[in-house]
Amino acid sequence: MKKRRRSSLAGSPVLIGAATVLIALVAVVLSYNANKGLPFITTYDLTAEVRDAKKLTTSVDVRIGGKRVGQVSKISAVKKPGGRFVSRVEMKLDQAVGELPADTTLRIRPKSIIGSKFVELTPGNSSRTLASGGRIREDQTSASVDLDEVTGLFDANLRKSFRQVVKESANGVASRGADLNEAIVAFPPVLLSSAQFLKTLSDPTTELAQFVTGLDAATQAVLPSTPDLGRLITGARRTLDAVAAESPSLASIIRQAPGTEQEIREASREVAPVLRDAADLAQELRPGVEQLPETVRALHRVAVRGIPVLQQAPVLGVETTGTLRSVDAALQRRTTQDSLTMIPPIAAELVPTLQLVTPQQTKCNYVGLFARNATSAGSAGDENGNWLRIGLVLSLPQTLRSPEADPNLKYQVYPDNDLGPNGAGGCAVGTEPFRPGKVIGRVPGQSSGALPRTSAPAGTPKGPR
Repeated sequence: MKKRRRSSLAGSPVLIGAATVLIALVAVVLSYNANKGLPFITTYDLTAEVRDAKKLTTSVDVRIGGKRVGQVSKISAVKKPGGRFVSRVEMKLDQAVGELPADTTLRIRPKSIIGSKFVELTPGNSSRTLASGGRIREDQTSASVDLDEVTGLFDANLRKSFRQVVKESANGVASRGADLNEAIVAFPPVLLSSAQFLKTLSDPTTELAQFVTGLDAATQAVLPSTPDLGRLITGARRTLDAVAAESPSLASIIRQAPGTEQEIREASREVAPVLRDAADLAQELRPGVEQLPETVRALHRVAVRGIPVLQQAPVLGVETTGTLRSVDAALQRRTTQDSLTMIPPIAAELVPTLQLVTPQQTKCNYVGLFARNATSAGSAGDENGNWLRIGLVLSLPQTLRSPEADPNLKYQVYPDNDLGPNGAGGCAVGTEPFRPGKVIGRVPGQSSGALPRTSAPAGTPKGPR
């Protein structure tokens, strides 16, 4: 019996060809999708918004510390509020990178001078991290300046001007080889002595990066005005030529400048105390100066009110002249002189009385009240006679001269009506009504108000104000 021969793949050209075609198709598919990442491999995805993608393309490297950790998978334009556009960069990173800190920065850098780019990530120090699908903010992204952007600034006019600067600089250093050698010899000590300056300049607190950023923004703002600046420099040539023609005079001024500066320094030492005193005086005058507006307004009000009075002053002067003549004639008489001689002693006797009576009258109005009450005490009546409009406080113990004190008539003989230097005291007598069992008059230790004011009868002309 003949044995059946076992079939194999190597003996079947059709199977070998089909397997080859299948492997080739898989390789083509994998090669085509390699830029978007290999299938069945999990990645750590991040997005970032940059103001300018700088001609960045997909599939470029994403590096951290120079090591490739992923690639750019997609770049798209995004419209922001206000109408401006930014570029959104989507990246696929290796899982080994892990979650990066939230303050990670992104920078688009050139890989070579021919224009190829890569994305550099610099992890931060934040405790918060970016989960897969997280976003790096626009203010955490930047891009380096390309060489073509630098060379693009050198247009025909700028190249011509640059050649002129080089030519004039060459003329400036011509025949000065010895001086240049001395400068080169002195340069190392200068660098050593400038170490502290460079250290201070590199300190983060100097915010040199912010200064450079602001300078860049200022340059970008001035860039549209470059043609105008060029015309300005061209127009300044005539002025500079005129200054160059006066070089001897300028040289003389420069030679005399040290002496002038020394004189100014010595004069400033003399003037410094005067300036300090002036500053102190200005400081002391400040409160008064602050009150000047109110003072000026008060003077204005006085002037406005004083104008009518001053307009009547001539009439008053004429009338005053006659009065003064009469007074002068009276003073010439012997009897007037004798009367004036008696005034000082009389005034000396009246001063204590006036010192006591005047505050009582000015505050308590005793004279006015007495005159008012006296005139109205019996003014009312009928055909049978006048009425007595006063109340007599009488009591039986007082009328019969009882040896016991009247419990209803406790009169305070010495009420506290003294105003004193500070206006203390009160107007007690005549203000309190009679109440049985109470003291008539000011009770010591208690305060009382002023007496009521009296008014002039109707039709009485007003006195001078």
